[in-house]
Amino acid sequence: MNGAVTMLLLAALAAAPAAAGDPPAADPAAEATLAFGLDLYPRVKAAGKNVFFSPYSVAAALAMVRVGARGETAREMDAVLHFGEGVPAAAHGALKQALVPRTVRDGRGREAAEVPAYELSTANALWVQEALAIEADFVKTLAGEFGAPLERIDFRETAAARARINEWVAQRTRERIQNIVPEGLPAPDTLLALANAIYFKAAWTKPFQENLTAEAPFHVAADREVEAKFMHRVETLGYLEDDEVQVAELPYRGNDTSMVVVLPRARDGLAAVEKGLAVAKVKGWLDGLRPTAVKLTLPRFEFTCPMDITGALNALGMKQAFARNADLSGITAAGPLFLSTVLHKAFIAVDEAGTEAAAATVVISRGGGRPRDPREFVADHPFLFLIRHRQTGAVLFLGALETPAG
Repeated sequence: MNGAVTMLLLAALAAAPAAAGDPPAADPAAEATLAFGLDLYPRVKAAGKNVFFSPYSVAAALAMVRVGARGETAREMDAVLHFGEGVPAAAHGALKQALVPRTVRDGRGREAAEVPAYELSTANALWVQEALAIEADFVKTLAGEFGAPLERIDFRETAAARARINEWVAQRTRERIQNIVPEGLPAPDTLLALANAIYFKAAWTKPFQENLTAEAPFHVAADREVEAKFMHRVETLGYLEDDEVQVAELPYRGNDTSMVVVLPRARDGLAAVEKGLAVAKVKGWLDGLRPTAVKLTLPRFEFTCPMDITGALNALGMKQAFARNADLSGITAAGPLFLSTVLHKAFIAVDEAGTEAAAATVVISRGGGRPRDPREFVADHPFLFLIRHRQTGAVLFLGALETPAG
């Protein structure tokens, strides 16, 4: 029997900087996500181009597929996703719970109220072709660990199926991701679709003053620059510097989440920084952050980054899941099932108030007080950045800004 699996994963984020706090507690799924994201980064980054994606989203979506993978297919997925014995696929369900925001006190006196430190909503979905027999353990795990209840749908009615999935995606990304499933998909022989969505929004602890924002050159290359709007403020931030980079952490309200900006010292130094990206180096940066007075200059920027990561996953070693002899028998024994296409699209906007970001992944399977001497941090040339949950270490988004023009 021919079949197709369509899997969508979304992540929407709106965030803002705050202040440094305690180092994050180790979480095995979060550490695996960091390693996977750094492996994926050079496979999706094009020279001179902005990039932005959600390692957490892609990993969580593939973790649901992994629940039904067996044999060599499962082993390859574990290797690519860094799922060791301590990181079963279901660990992403536990991580999902760990990301639920705590409450903080907002306001003063009688006006004060307990509010979430940031807004975060996650959701998973499982759509299955009518009458297709699905393994009971798979359904139980997705419903229990991932909160993805089974919903029957007729993929042969392709327009209606596409509309249902796109509606689900749009609702859970605050309409930022529209029509993630294009015309022509899902194919009539699709058997099931998996979806994961995440939406995150937070306020900067100390917003940038709009009246201080001013235009200045952003050096996109040694011989080329574009005008950008730069935001300014002086603040005590988590900070580290070495011969290659300056690193500043801009936490969001409550200090549970943050944006980390890695600025090469050389205007043309991003490629060298990217070449040396590794888990140990990133952890070294994060562990080395110390409260420091920083005179920060950061551009406003907004861009959308679509990508097909099918080839990247193959290159990383996830080959059998895309082959006709893939073993996804833990999902269904009704016939051969294999992945065919993995698409990802992400959006980010950073301004004085904070950050908003949205991302979607589609996996299609076919069967078969002003300090005296602050550090200058002027992000006027290409830089790397990530958005993380500090308590678990989960990297929600990873990207690089080559030009604020998008």
